[in-house]
Amino acid sequence: MVTEFLLPSSGSPWLISSIAIVCKAFLFGLNSTTVHNLENLTRILDLRLQPGTPESQNALITVSNHTSILDDPIIWGVLPFRHLLTPANLRWTLGSHDICFKNQFTTAFFTRGRVLPTFRLRHSPHGGLFQPVIDQTIWMLSHPSLRDRLATSNLISQFASGGATTVMEYSSERPTPISTQSITLKTESQIISPSSSFTSPTATIAAEGADNNGGDPPAWLHVFPEGQIYQHPHLQMRYFKWGIARYILELAQPPIILPMFFSGMQNVMHEKRTFPRFIPRPGNRITITFGEAVPLDRWDKVRERWRRIRETCAEIGGEEGARLLREGREAVQLRVEVALMVREEVEKLRVQCGYPPAEPESALAETFKNKNTYLHEFEADPKKHINS
Repeated sequence: MVTEFLLPSSGSPWLISSIAIVCKAFLFGLNSTTVHNLENLTRILDLRLQPGTPESQNALITVSNHTSILDDPIIWGVLPFRHLLTPANLRWTLGSHDICFKNQFTTAFFTRGRVLPTFRLRHSPHGGLFQPVIDQTIWMLSHPSLRDRLATSNLISQFASGGATTVMEYSSERPTPISTQSITLKTESQIISPSSSFTSPTATIAAEGADNNGGDPPAWLHVFPEGQIYQHPHLQMRYFKWGIARYILELAQPPIILPMFFSGMQNVMHEKRTFPRFIPRPGNRITITFGEAVPLDRWDKVRERWRRIRETCAEIGGEEGARLLREGREAVQLRVEVALMVREEVEKLRVQCGYPPAEPESALAETFKNKNTYLHEFEADPKKHINS
């Protein structure tokens, strides 16, 4: 196959480092780029390779604003090559299925670039908080020795039926069932193994993403919790979607959350740019700022609340217990609170970079249901906003 000949295997250091060279040239050769506190990230990446450190046991999740279709991979052009050439320190990220996985070539390219497909409810009925890729990334973010202790809300909702769990295979159009396995609902004290509940976009990525021979640290995942590009004049952010809360609450060990904030990328690929739309614009002032990692004990109270909710739902059992864990008032409110906590960390960096404090309502999902608010003034023409 031509695609397989042209592109190396999944997560290839060769592919990612080659792209990084181009990104470095673009950032520092064609633009004026300033990087603050990069050592906050590189220190963690170095410690991830030292057995016994918290960084080698806990997953790393970097979170940032999202202002351009090229935010990833361009922002990673700031990393030293030693990190770009270490397989255990190659980042994974999530990409919109309707954009990054439209055909065979783009699917192969993004898969080999460690991008996993997410479905957005605006474009697909397969989207939402409990789509298979969220369970897959929860598993990848777990230390190999702890993966059999997972009990995610999506898995419990599947077990509640007492029937078969469907394994999902990603195609160019939608996830389709390829096999089933009989599993029953288990309580907090019992073991639930998610390894058979999902697959990656291809068999190759499943094998390489799932099996690290027990020697590598949990995955590094970068997420854009806003879920779409948002180009506010003052780089104000949208609300953060609740998937980030699932990672913090449901992993056996809390992840290391490292906030980031950048500016200038919105001018590299502005949503209202005209022909040639596909060419990045040089000559911009780009600033990339890394924050301090959020202390792990910051999540102790919310994770304890989640544990109690999960135990209560397991005691109730059946469809009702699964429903309450997915959409019960306490579970939903906790996810909202955790997502707000993460957004506050990125917002702190935004203010440190000299931008005015965000409007309080911008942090709420309800705000964005009204398309007539000022927050949507850049989305007036949907045809020009491929991520809207």
